[in-house]
Amino acid sequence: MKSFVGMVLAGVLAVLGGSPTWGQDHGQPSPQEPIKDVGADTATHEEIDPLAIEFKRLSSLQLHSKGYLLACDKEAQEVKVISPEGKHTATIKLAFGPEAIDEAPDGTIYCGGEGRVAHLDLDGKVLKTAEMPRYGESSDGEPRRMFSQGNLVSGIAVSEKDVFVCYGTGWSMGSKSKLFRFDRELENPKLLAEGLRGCCQRCDIAFRDGVLYLAENAAHRIVSYDREGEVLGKWGERGRGDVVGFGSCCNPMNVCFDGGGAIYTAESGMGRIKRFSADGRFLGLVGYVGVQRFDRAGGLAASCSNIAIAATPDGKRVYVMDFQNNKIRVLQKKD
Repeated sequence: MKSFVGMVLAGVLAVLGGSPTWGQDHGQPSPQEPIKDVGADTATHEEIDPLAIEFKRLSSLQLHSKGYLLACDKEAQEVKVISPEGKHTATIKLAFGPEAIDEAPDGTIYCGGEGRVAHLDLDGKVLKTAEMPRYGESSDGEPRRMFSQGNLVSGIAVSEKDVFVCYGTGWSMGSKSKLFRFDRELENPKLLAEGLRGCCQRCDIAFRDGVLYLAENAAHRIVSYDREGEVLGKWGERGRGDVVGFGSCCNPMNVCFDGGGAIYTAESGMGRIKRFSADGRFLGLVGYVGVQRFDRAGGLAASCSNIAIAATPDGKRVYVMDFQNNKIRVLQKKD
């Protein structure tokens, strides 16, 4: 039996790329099986120049209905407002590092990070801040401590009445996340779901037409919920042999919608963006961005990292967060 120290050391080596078996243990291709851009010739979009904006640590993206891109900079504790022309036009300062962001139907903004959620007006003024719940109810009905310092707000989705927040615990392949619902005043939090399988605490969410969609990446699927947390459906499967399946260790990592209701999925470690109908019918490959492919042991940051996306309403442009290179890449629809 391995000692505790030995197990810790093995985990550290895996993250640093020093473990020769990390990829095989986590279902990745071996060094003899290089990843190919499956279906690349069918992509509807091509990569153009990234936005020329610098970040200390880019952490999330959201396209506002007014056409401005909202980009979270966690280390700088701010949200950068970017014009449709790709110019940095304004900065919203926060008292915490933002990790997730969404627009409400009235145009105001909700963002979360470092165990907090904030509501901002159209000018970026903080209207209210709330702490994430520290206690909740376990499956047997007994109260218990749920979170400790350092957990991640991985997703926010806002409807007319509610603010949904996904909040994780643990930093491993076995990390689990919980789904909460607040009212629009950031009060009356309710735990809707727990035990969600999001690698390194990451479970992204998006809301449309009365349904919440959650990317349960370690299970290689999208799960849809009603506002009470009842599961409405599940779709998606793991697969490296064709473009429809979700590849790498934990995908889809992030999701968003275009104006027509198509759901876009992003796969970390592959830099691949695809389109589906809300019920999971494959609509096509959008394209790839130039991120590092996972093709050898190690490389955890490339294989399992946030790759937030935002699509314009007409779907002609998709903004993709390149976590590793700390920049916003752009996919433009081909002529």
